[in-house]
Amino acid sequence: MTKTYRQRIGQWGEDIALRWLENKGYEFIQRNFKHQNDEIDLIMIKDGVYFFVEVKTRRNDHYGLAEYAMTKKKLNALFRCIDHYLFEQKLEDVEWQLDLIVVEKFDKNKEAEILHFERLGLFDD
Repeated sequence: MTKTYRQRIGQWGEDIALRWLENKGYEFIQRNFKHQNDEIDLIMIKDGVYFFVEVKTRRNDHYGLAEYAMTKKKLNALFRCIDHYLFEQKLEDVEWQLDLIVVEKFDKNKEAEILHFERLGLFDD
């Protein structure tokens, strides 16, 4: 199956985010965990805490900043997927958090920039 441009860019961003997290001491658990139509890009663990990581990749800013793609609808989908993963793995009592990593590479002559947003969804309505 041939991947679309968006899929290739997304995989490239996930590869960069994965290496970046591993260099920060996170241990890789799983990639692209799917439940129904929901998906978690990366599942990592560090210091006994499970990290569910959404990765957004941008090669330009034509569609706006990547962090603005994290809508309440997307957050709810991620929380459903996380709940299913924790239940399936019998990890209901573990400490966990949801993070966003943005990978931006607007200039082909420069390294990709990594932005790490921690503990998504912990805000008042």
